[in-house]
Amino acid sequence: MRAVLAVVPLAAAACTSASGSGASKVPPVEVISCFDLPRDDPRSHNLSGLAWDGDQRRLYAISDRDKQLTVLSPRPGFLGFDLLPPIALHIDVKQWDGEAVALAGDRFLIVANEQSPGFVYSVDRTGRRALRVEVPPFIGMRPNLGLEAIGYLAAPESRYVFLANEQAMEGDGPISTPSHGTIVRIVRHSLDGKGDLEMTYLTDPVFAEGDPGDNGVSDLAVLSPTRLLLLERGWVKGKGNSAKVFAVDFTVAASKRPVVDLAQVDDARCSWPRSPQCRRILENYEGMALGPTLGDGRRLLFLVADDNSDAGQIPRLVTLALVAALLEQI
Repeated sequence: MRAVLAVVPLAAAACTSASGSGASKVPPVEVISCFDLPRDDPRSHNLSGLAWDGDQRRLYAISDRDKQLTVLSPRPGFLGFDLLPPIALHIDVKQWDGEAVALAGDRFLIVANEQSPGFVYSVDRTGRRALRVEVPPFIGMRPNLGLEAIGYLAAPESRYVFLANEQAMEGDGPISTPSHGTIVRIVRHSLDGKGDLEMTYLTDPVFAEGDPGDNGVSDLAVLSPTRLLLLERGWVKGKGNSAKVFAVDFTVAASKRPVVDLAQVDDARCSWPRSPQCRRILENYEGMALGPTLGDGRRLLFLVADDNSDAGQIPRLVTLALVAALLEQI
């Protein structure tokens, strides 16, 4: 079954300082840690997707240049992370471009190349025994703007893979500009042959004027069989980045709802940027994963920045705590 749902765009938020909420009040979004990964460690760089393993208490980040997963172990209180030995990915893809990773039981799901029609593989926890996963093709993807996000959920009725592209395919409309967003497709694919769902999603416009500049979907996290979080990442040369998280619902038309705008959080825990940014916390965030629930009911959300091995960017892992109401149904 295919259902295409239109999503109404939201106005771009200004990049301003977060307003104070009082010392005794728990903010809706709190920066637990803003951890800069060690620049002298090759495992820190080019990280483009993220997955959380609650059983092992590990984060797995995929590299878009090296066939490997960087493994990160949280320190007490999630105030920092230690890098563990990486997992080499034995996947036979000539042009490697690892863009996303998800956990599916005892295996990883990997977006190994974002170009049309998109290459998705399953490997075991050692990175071996690679199998090609047949998913609905994304035909007409623009170069370097293709299949970008993956998620997985084992529900009672089926096992689902969720996919999204970064910016509009050639037949779906233009790429994003400061005056309009771009239309991407979000697909829920049943691995058990019980039917697929597809929705169209309109991103925010690019946050500022400038050339080059863009805004698109860079990752997703699954809340339920019908509800997702989407990470939109924008960039404008000389002005820096934007990073916003939205909730969407396959069953509700025009369901795009803001959850986090990094330009609006208290970022005093973050180091100063190496290149122009309007806030300390902002960087090129390309990976996102939902983490555990804290004792006070808040849910952790992890974001990882791809530094492109560029000295002007920071390889960073941000841990946010979100109040439960932000993740409730739309």
